[in-house]
Amino acid sequence: MSCSSIKHRFDRLKSNGGVNFNEAVCLYNELKGSLDAHKLELEELRQTGDNTNISHLQQHINDGEIMLSSLQQMTLQ
Repeated sequence: MSCSSIKHRFDRLKSNGGVNFNEAVCLYNELKGSLDAHKLELEELRQTGDNTNISHLQQHINDGEIMLSSLQQMTLQ
């Protein structure tokens, strides 16, 4: 699943009363996998010198890492 799809699902869950533990774990795992794939893609782009796509992908990774951090900081109530 793409990072943007995961973000939309995360935002929807938060606005519909919150994210339960199982949903948070699922979102975290999907996002982590997506970020790992993007980081591999970034390395390939660096090898080819594709600066336009490098910049775009770096921003995408940064946004994903912010969301990942948000998931990591969640607490159970």
